[in-house]
Amino acid sequence: MERFDTMLEAAEFAATRCKSWSFATADDRYDVKGLLVLAETSDSENPIDEDSFYVVSPAGAIGLCEDGEDIDWLFLTGSSEDEDLPATYQVDTQINFCPKCGSGVVSGARFCGACGAKLN
Repeated sequence: MERFDTMLEAAEFAATRCKSWSFATADDRYDVKGLLVLAETSDSENPIDEDSFYVVSPAGAIGLCEDGEDIDWLFLTGSSEDEDLPATYQVDTQINFCPKCGSGVVSGARFCGACGAKLN
């Protein structure tokens, strides 16, 4: 899950993963342009405090993490219904080397490129 300081940054990133969203607590729907306009307006009229941040799920859902832990999901994608959206923000641990063969691995890889072992 990616982390952002402004809603506009989160919306720009989410737009690379999805093309439409619905507001989590209403039936309002947004396309890319509408979400970007809303995000820019929100950032200028109601900026978040320095301890808060936005997160974007792998499918493009956007959430607000106000306390550095609990996530309030704001914008959901059509595939968010099938996505297991976490209730809290946790930093993913980075594996730099394969635990089986010791080869260097690419950040975010699910399998070792050298031996094929599954990476956690």
